[in-house]
Amino acid sequence: MTHSGQSITYGLYRDAARSLPWGSAVGQIAGGTGTGLLQNLTVYGRVPAQTTPSPGIYTDTVVVTVTY
Repeated sequence: MTHSGQSITYGLYRDAARSLPWGSAVGQIAGGTGTGLLQNLTVYGRVPAQTTPSPGIYTDTVVVTVTY
């Protein structure tokens, strides 16, 4: 996430324990069979300990690719 040239490192995970990361590597991809109905995938985040940047609103964009 960034704000005024500063950044915060974070990770996205598939479980509440934050032990299963989201990503594009084997084992980090959500598979399934579409039914034509809405399917929700919960995403959990974690900001690890790091040097604290200045206060502000930090933003980022997460890109999701759907292959069918």
